[in-house]
Amino acid sequence: MRLLASLLCALSLHAAERPNIVVILADDYGFGSAGCYGADPKLVRTPAIDRLATEGRRFTDGNTTSSVCSPTRYSLLTGRYCWRTTLDHEVLGTFSPLHIETNRFNLASLLKQKGYHTAAVGKWHLGYGKENEDPKWRTEYKAELSPGPLDVGFDYHFGVPSNHGDLTGVFVEDRFVYGLRSGQIPAGMKLAGPAADSDDFKPSYGAEDTENGKNSGRILELDAPRRKNERVMKVLTDKATAWLEAQPKDRPFFLYFTPVAVHNPVTPDKDLAGKSPAGPYGDWIHELDQSVGRILATLDKMGATKDTLVLFTSDNGGVFKPENERLLQTAAFKAGLKVNGAIRGGKHDVWEGGFKVPFIARWPAKVPAGSTAAQMVSVVDILATASEIVGQPLPAKESGAEDSRSFLPALLGAPEAPGRDDMIVHSADGVFALRKGRWKWIEGVPVDEIKDGVRKSRKEQFRSQLYDTVADPAETKDVAAAHPEVVAELKDLLRRYRDGGYSRELPPADVRPSRARVATLPAPGGAVVVADTLAKLPGKPWIVSAGEWSARDGGVFAKPKGGSEKPASLRTPLAFGDGVFDCALNLQGANRVSLRFGAGDAGFRLVISRAGAILTKNPSKGEAATATEDIAKRNLKLAAGEWVPVRLTFKGDEVMVQVNDQTFRGKHPSLGKAKTSVDFLVFGDGAGFRNLTIAQ
Repeated sequence: MRLLASLLCALSLHAAERPNIVVILADDYGFGSAGCYGADPKLVRTPAIDRLATEGRRFTDGNTTSSVCSPTRYSLLTGRYCWRTTLDHEVLGTFSPLHIETNRFNLASLLKQKGYHTAAVGKWHLGYGKENEDPKWRTEYKAELSPGPLDVGFDYHFGVPSNHGDLTGVFVEDRFVYGLRSGQIPAGMKLAGPAADSDDFKPSYGAEDTENGKNSGRILELDAPRRKNERVMKVLTDKATAWLEAQPKDRPFFLYFTPVAVHNPVTPDKDLAGKSPAGPYGDWIHELDQSVGRILATLDKMGATKDTLVLFTSDNGGVFKPENERLLQTAAFKAGLKVNGAIRGGKHDVWEGGFKVPFIARWPAKVPAGSTAAQMVSVVDILATASEIVGQPLPAKESGAEDSRSFLPALLGAPEAPGRDDMIVHSADGVFALRKGRWKWIEGVPVDEIKDGVRKSRKEQFRSQLYDTVADPAETKDVAAAHPEVVAELKDLLRRYRDGGYSRELPPADVRPSRARVATLPAPGGAVVVADTLAKLPGKPWIVSAGEWSARDGGVFAKPKGGSEKPASLRTPLAFGDGVFDCALNLQGANRVSLRFGAGDAGFRLVISRAGAILTKNPSKGEAATATEDIAKRNLKLAAGEWVPVRLTFKGDEVMVQVNDQTFRGKHPSLGKAKTSVDFLVFGDGAGFRNLTIAQ
């Protein structure tokens, strides 16, 4: 049926047709926040968004891939679930490197290859620059921000680097901070900036301008015009409409427009403030709608409306924490605005309120006007749909658009057009859920790295459960016990999609996860001074000072006692300088382990998690516990429950660290001092060590 519908759609589109494409991705905009999705018009009015629905197709089961923003933005552009990358929970930081590989097939590179002019205007939040092993590395906003959007297929970029109210307080244009006056600017280059008397900018930016206020951290020091929060939406929309108006009539264009509204801080412009009975948050929704209206009016003015596919959606559900009285979303909710409609939860959650969002498409004469579609679709499918529209086959399922399925038949209103039959969603805490038909199964396992406070506040999401989303769309009754066969089916399907590396087709039933090669290291050179298999819990001079330790699987395993935050600890004295320290490590449920070496009055430690390793100088005697100094780091991807080698090779004040097949170097005076002890520390639920060897 899917193939037949696609063939019918192909016949209805001429091969030469290349519509302009505008994707509008709102920020934190919930399912129930638009008039066409049931918002009370006495509280908020969204005429521009409603116009799209009147003139196009409104999907009632449109979804994001994540309940937070960076992962969804990655998925939309690449057609790939973000949890397949190193970002398996939460979002990228303000100083994170570019997260999209520059050689990865994506929406911008596809359309640019097909002759489109391309632009990314608005919130970016996918990083800039290329990380190295320096633990102090971070995006340098005083220099060229490369690689960035221009290196993945966009011809033009103007954006907010991370979030509305982030620590930068600036815009980025193409490869530099907008209006940057001093820094690492190439000789002879003058960067564009706003007019000196522009009311859209201000000279300074402080904690009061950030999302978290006094708890935001240190504001980035930059010699550049600063964003004025209540004018950010105007500036972004100005830039987007100016770019549209500059497009030649003989080439198609692609605009990826990503407003900061309605993300916190809530900062509606003065011409809108105070007008919504839902309070400032309602005014903020009005500002989003006003921006959408300006985009549509620009297309009308250009005479481009009939030749343009406009897709409007959001990166995740709205903020819904009614217990938090300080949130303006809570005030709006108390006024009667159902931010996410009648579904459960919101941003961050594994519940439907985190993923189900407005999803509207308008393409005059192609998409049926005023129509409604009940098919399940996801933002990850936009890439495959665009590929089908422009007649470009997708790469092999293992190498690009791994999770993207075209919904073109459903978009064009083909009779009996199928939507997705299944879909993976992923919460901010790394919890997987899978929907298939009427069923939604939540695996309930968060990543190890989440904080204890989150484990308590969202503990209801951290267990296996099953919901009938047709009979119970608000997810009020767990029916797993009544339908064990459904749980078993969805659990196995999730395994196949995860382990197979793709989901746009069904991987074979016997698929196995692709694992990094476990390195085999040669025996260390020199005289062996310590050799202990650790097949049993060692006696003196070893000391167990904390945690629960036991011997099994050829090694010693530990976890903190009774779920304590204090790590399990096993110590032995040492006496060596230059030489090799070897052991094998098995990370099970532990979020990290630390090899803490005593050396002189300070020492150093190697902290290893499944995602990375970092070498750090410890505080000296008399210094505060925070007086540490990072020496070197390396990103890793280690599998749980697998033994991997760890080797540190010391020579003078330098060390070569190897964890499995990844190596990195560090240099610091503390490394050259005699090592007098080592503590094996385990944080979280379980890790093991074996085959300790020291040679010098």
